[in-house]
Amino acid sequence: DIQQGNLVRYLLRPFPYYWIKFIEEIPYRLLQGSYGIILLILFSLAFGNLIQITSDPFVLTMSGIIAILAFFLSYTMKVNLGLSAFWFIDSRGFFELFTIILIVFSGGIVPLHLLPTTFQTLSYILPFAYTAYFPIMSLQGQLNMMQLFQVVGVQIVWLGVLLLLNRVMWKYGIKEFTAFGQ
Repeated sequence: DIQQGNLVRYLLRPFPYYWIKFIEEIPYRLLQGSYGIILLILFSLAFGNLIQITSDPFVLTMSGIIAILAFFLSYTMKVNLGLSAFWFIDSRGFFELFTIILIVFSGGIVPLHLLPTTFQTLSYILPFAYTAYFPIMSLQGQLNMMQLFQVVGVQIVWLGVLLLLNRVMWKYGIKEFTAFGQ
């Protein structure tokens, strides 16, 4: 939207750009999530003894909260990355670097508990593990009650930091934005 000048049509609307894009993202995420649930069910039926999902209602509720916060974290990180287009002509390199970092530090290549201690510590400090690794661990019942609350707390802190960063980037970025009419 920024690079192609389409941001102008969003600036005239009475809702913040962040929330307009969030609502536009929901159908895609629901479709993607339904595919994930179908795959999870199929894998559970095929490999039932390898894939464990908790049946504890409290843990399932906390897992739902963690999953929702993970979605907001992931979305906000990507929006902030997209806002870099205010300052850079081509931000594809940032997106590719972000994707690699996200895959490594969210447990996409190897579960985080199998990484060397330094990488584990870094993973637990950065927000990436809280977008995929911990939601999966909580759904499997691998986290105790204290760890569940700790994950939610860290997610809320990171979400606050990223939302603050979003506001700052928007405030200064919108001053850099120019668009031309036809």
